[in-house]
Amino acid sequence: LRKILLLSAVSHNHDAVRACMHLAAIPSPPPPPPSDRVRRTGWTRYSTDDIRRQHDAEHGNVGLSVRLTMEDLERLDFWLQPPSGGGVDDPPFKIGEFLWSSLYSSPAPPTATIPIGDVEREVRRNLELELLMAGSDEDDKEDVSTDEEDAAVAAFSQLSLNDSVSSDGERAKQPQQGYQKELSYMHLRGTTILLKPNQHDLPEGASAASGDQTYFGGTTSGRLHDLAISDCSDVHMYLLQPFEHVTIAACTGCTIVVGAVAGLLHVVDCEKTTITSAARRIITSNSSDTVMNVFTPMPPLLVGDNRNCQFAPHNTYYDGLREDLLATGLAAAAMPENQSPHHGSRSVDDVTAWPPLQCASNKWKQPVDIAKLEMPPVPSTPGSGGASSPPSGAQANSPGADDRAVSGNSLGNVNDSTVQAPVLLPASDFHILFVPLETETMRQRRIEEESQDKGEA
Repeated sequence: LRKILLLSAVSHNHDAVRACMHLAAIPSPPPPPPSDRVRRTGWTRYSTDDIRRQHDAEHGNVGLSVRLTMEDLERLDFWLQPPSGGGVDDPPFKIGEFLWSSLYSSPAPPTATIPIGDVEREVRRNLELELLMAGSDEDDKEDVSTDEEDAAVAAFSQLSLNDSVSSDGERAKQPQQGYQKELSYMHLRGTTILLKPNQHDLPEGASAASGDQTYFGGTTSGRLHDLAISDCSDVHMYLLQPFEHVTIAACTGCTIVVGAVAGLLHVVDCEKTTITSAARRIITSNSSDTVMNVFTPMPPLLVGDNRNCQFAPHNTYYDGLREDLLATGLAAAAMPENQSPHHGSRSVDDVTAWPPLQCASNKWKQPVDIAKLEMPPVPSTPGSGGASSPPSGAQANSPGADDRAVSGNSLGNVNDSTVQAPVLLPASDFHILFVPLETETMRQRRIEEESQDKGEA
């Protein structure tokens, strides 16, 4: 917890950098042996007192004097959120303002800073409550088969921030009306899911998902949903809408099409899965035999143990992709729509009816495997104290986000033998993916053809 909080400030705070280096130099104690309960049920009750003592023993007072700004705290957005992201029509959750009001019961001034010690204490209080409630839930189940790591991950992923004025430490309230920000698909087998594109020309719309007539994406606040797909096998998913962040985890033998992703597309622990999407950033971790047909302006990252993961360009289209690219910021209109000479025409037969889009170049063929990168040894200079200063030229060794940074000498002095060539899908294996969705124009054309056939008959 201390390290995560310090990392949120290392981009500008020298005290946070020194504290991180100090903590990195402290050897971690060996993990304790599993208890009898762990060996018997695969799950253990976490003692908050033991966790607190271990944390304090490993970290001491290092970094407690570092003060975090409101901007630093907002970087914890990926980690601290209401359950399921809260309501999609709720305003974005402001972590800094919440922590300040919880700690000091007053509005936060514009230049407010909070000591890491205070932030750690408040976050720890919520974590301990979550672990306590998780333990109570497990006591009600006799057949439990999750291991220790899964229990910890579940506790962190379900972390809920409580209102400081609530009584008895109740969980943050779920929205009574409307939809949650996170759209989840879990434990699906041998089925097909079609989430239709938003009806951009209508003030109200509906999308079909799992047989329910539900509208996602057209929210009054303009926020996009997050998408989580986990533990699915032999499933075809066509989720043709814009999303903010997407996580695809533990899927086997699936074909997944995601419209457009404004932030991160994270593929983890997947096997024999084909994914098609346009996303700003893509991370693939611990996956095998996956095919990623993507459009992305940033080089995809491979983290952990990835085997036979292939990349290919984006290979599908649906009626509404253009609006999804605009909604996620992956494209911009070259001219305002109302200035187009064909404004008002929506016929797919006239490709000039829409104003052209401007997009960044697609970096699908420039994946970077983090496991294959090795930093060259940095000779210590007299008086530098070893690792107290960053290695010279470290920025030049970091792969850039554009074509020039990935080509030529983009990896600096890294030995070429340590960097494997990107795993790209052969052109002979590349196929266009057709989405099973009939557009309005196609429907009208089909009706006309059927009418003509009947007239001829």
